[in-house]
Amino acid sequence: YDHRVGKSITGGYVYRGTRLPELAGKYVYADYVTGKIWALEYDEAAGKVTKNLAISAGGIPVLAFGEDEQGEVYYIIGAVTGKGIYRFEKK
Repeated sequence: YDHRVGKSITGGYVYRGTRLPELAGKYVYADYVTGKIWALEYDEAAGKVTKNLAISAGGIPVLAFGEDEQGEVYYIIGAVTGKGIYRFEKK
């Protein structure tokens, strides 16, 4: 985790939902300082990261992640302008 990209990791979840098949099996996490969110793909057999995809997020600090019974991942933000719980959706 290069500190030129971010400063403080907010740990997430491996996406196991069905709404966004392109995230299936990827670890979704964020950087608290920049508000950026990524989806990391890890190849267990090779023992290395194969992709780290940027996910658009408004640059607001991500406080935490959560997961529902269907494996959908949610993220919690907190900012001067408000707080909220959001689910990842297609644009």
